[in-house]
Amino acid sequence: MIDTSKWGEFRVGDFFHCVRGTSRKMQILNDGTTPIIAAARNNQGIAGFYDVPVEYKNAITISCNGVGCGSTYYHDYPFAITGDAIVLENIGNVPPGALHFIASVYDVYFTRKYSYMNKCSADRAEAEIVKLPVTSDGLPDWDYMESYMKQIIEESEKCLECLKKALRI
Repeated sequence: MIDTSKWGEFRVGDFFHCVRGTSRKMQILNDGTTPIIAAARNNQGIAGFYDVPVEYKNAITISCNGVGCGSTYYHDYPFAITGDAIVLENIGNVPPGALHFIASVYDVYFTRKYSYMNKCSADRAEAEIVKLPVTSDGLPDWDYMESYMKQIIEESEKCLECLKKALRI
């Protein structure tokens, strides 16, 4: 369990410019290789893979519609989004390792606050105040966030290797 009692409050808009995606009729798109992020709680919000141009990479998305409203994910791969999602454009030079951490914190916050009846928007997301780890100077502790996520990823990879061995994959 992480002790959050000494974390500081930061406005999402201090680090990110939130942009709503473009409406797309996915039924008429051709299959392809670009993941499209939409309104979904599963599969990191990926609605499918289509022949569309890449719009973003190394960014956080928030679902703003459907059952998964508020679901937040970090995508380290190229992707596109629909009008059912918001992308957080990194204007605060947040390092990639910290983006992974922030997405996890935001997911807990946004999924508790927003729903199909109380939808998230780009403006609402930017205005939200969320707690993050801080340095002794009161600045975001990017190093802590990066090292914490690195440890979590390493532990997960070890568990996956053990599972593969157990299943003989």
